[in-house]
Amino acid sequence: MIPDANYYHNLPKKRMAAGVLFVDDKNNIFLLKPTYKDYWDIPGGVTSENESPRETATRELKKELGLEVKKLKLLCIDYVSAFGPKDESLQFIFFGGKLNEETLSKIKLSEEHSEYKFVSIKEAKILTSNQKIRNFLPRRLEQSLRISKTTATIYLENSETVD
Repeated sequence: MIPDANYYHNLPKKRMAAGVLFVDDKNNIFLLKPTYKDYWDIPGGVTSENESPRETATRELKKELGLEVKKLKLLCIDYVSAFGPKDESLQFIFFGGKLNEETLSKIKLSEEHSEYKFVSIKEAKILTSNQKIRNFLPRRLEQSLRISKTTATIYLENSETVD
């Protein structure tokens, strides 16, 4: 027997988001300065209905940077529990590879971002922190950068490894 539509309609829904980690030749992380929040971020965004995390990542790269990137490697899946007004979510990070001068010259920032730059992981952890909300991006970036040097994918819960 196949459950009816009401069964599926009443199941919990999880918010999902996808971001893309880019690096330079020195393994510095590419960050964007959003105009709508007070901390830096990586390219990406919240998934739309019936959109996969990979589709989200490629859509956001086109929208935010004007770049079409076909090859993305899944680095990280992070389950983030509910906290305050935020519901639980799944956060995906894909590896977009190294950005060279030719690709950087093609970037056209959307109105959502005022600038971009490459920074060390130490500086990225500071710039992506936000004291007003519980933010796991700094730890997620550190784990994703570490795993990007391998062929593995990492699973996290609240940006912590799970044994």
